[in-house]
Amino acid sequence: MKILLTGGNGFVGCNIINEIIKTTNWEITCLINEHYNNIPNEIRKITDLENIEQEFDFIIHAGGNPSSKSCINNPESAINDNILFTFKILEFARKNNIKKIILFSSCEVYGYATDTSNETDMLTSYNMYGASKVACEHMLSAYYHSYGISSVSIRLLNTYGTYCQEERFPSIIKKKFEIEETPHFILSNKTLKRWLNIEEMSNRIICIIKNMKIGYDVFNLVGDENLSLIEFITKLSYGKQFTYEYMKEDLSGYHHEGNADGTKYLNCYKNKNPNNPVI
Repeated sequence: MKILLTGGNGFVGCNIINEIIKTTNWEITCLINEHYNNIPNEIRKITDLENIEQEFDFIIHAGGNPSSKSCINNPESAINDNILFTFKILEFARKNNIKKIILFSSCEVYGYATDTSNETDMLTSYNMYGASKVACEHMLSAYYHSYGISSVSIRLLNTYGTYCQEERFPSIIKKKFEIEETPHFILSNKTLKRWLNIEEMSNRIICIIKNMKIGYDVFNLVGDENLSLIEFITKLSYGKQFTYEYMKEDLSGYHHEGNADGTKYLNCYKNKNPNNPVI
């Protein structure tokens, strides 16, 4: 299988590359900008989609602006890096007869959900990052119904692991334990959250690709661990001591609450062997 991957230098993309290399014989081509520090040298890289002659069987679209706070501070980046970039990828697929795409979305499409959200819940945008992901998901659905491009939107929640962005809570935890003897954390809430290791996420993506059906679908990908922030810090502390306090609720548009239900994925794929595709 020949894969076109966007966002190969990012947290999600580089881990998917590693999983593909480890478990498949697929051929990967990465659409990159000038930065590609995390992409192995043997992976083919292209800088634009113009005049490309290679054919692809599948697109994994992990590129774009992954930061809620960045999109809140600069709404234009949510439009350019997420919505318009996704439109460009979909048009490339349409014009080149590529019939399968995976898009990485976010559970922020549920907005200020107070309960555990599932894939049938209403989508409500409370910031431009969430709004851009809602728009991208709707475009995927439209391109399936209009042009027959099958696709899956993956709504991620609280992923952590290798290459995690520096601004993300897991990276902040790791850094503080590296530089402080007894780190102090200011926590946003007391609720339980599901945490998904990025290696497990990558394994699930391979399974979805190998067993992908015709149509448009969406899955929450969440972890089995349902931990409070204190429990999560303890998990990453390796027995080291730390202190904490809770912050006052902010009105920045970034929502710290909410959880998501991942049983739809488990019901569809728990009995699937990633090495035995059904189609």
